[in-house]
Amino acid sequence: MEAVEITSKQPRKDRAVTPVRRFVVIVGEPADGGAASRIEEPDRLLRVWALLQATSEQLDGATLPPEGIPGLQRQLQAIQSELERALSPPLAAELRRILPSHDAIPSAGALRIECAVLLSWVGSLVVQTLAALAAAHERLQHAGEADHWPTARARGLAG
Repeated sequence: MEAVEITSKQPRKDRAVTPVRRFVVIVGEPADGGAASRIEEPDRLLRVWALLQATSEQLDGATLPPEGIPGLQRQLQAIQSELERALSPPLAAELRRILPSHDAIPSAGALRIECAVLLSWVGSLVVQTLAALAAAHERLQHAGEADHWPTARARGLAG
């Protein structure tokens, strides 16, 4: 697991292309010569994790009236969609594989289980992400380049 800095090109409104620096976290090893599993947008992952924790508290803290279940189902679907945007295709496929598909409105218990699965799975990615970012920061610090990591410093991830 490691954090790498990627420079990509992003079009501006005036159609000029500018380089954009971002961090990507690689988790695990590539399977069968395929692409590595990556967290493409660690910042999005952390925001979604916070939203997921709030949703879990909402599900656990009260008796769900039947009319509130569709709204929570939509909220969990939106969280899943945001997660898929933050992950590489192999990780997004794993996410889709572990979550149930709903043809009808699920019960409150089924939503609680789905939320718990999501929270556990995303929590493990968050731990791996933070460990990779901390290791990258340590490498930069030992190389004397800690001042060249403004993104992490601005987000409070660096010392």
